[in-house]
Amino acid sequence: METNKKYMVVQIGCIECGVSSYPVGVYDTLEEANEAYEKHPSTWESEGGDGYVAIWVINEDNTIGSIE
Repeated sequence: METNKKYMVVQIGCIECGVSSYPVGVYDTLEEANEAYEKHPSTWESEGGDGYVAIWVINEDNTIGSIE
């Protein structure tokens, strides 16, 4: 049985650097999420500090996990 997953792209900032954390978007496919991930600027470019962008899986039961 296939589960109905979504993929959330998030920016994880740095409280010491003042870089914000926020969801970039929620996508139906991993391919769409990867495209948004690739297009999102680095936190050094956008906010001048440390941080990173990640893709999380939102499972059918609304639990969140990492892509593997």
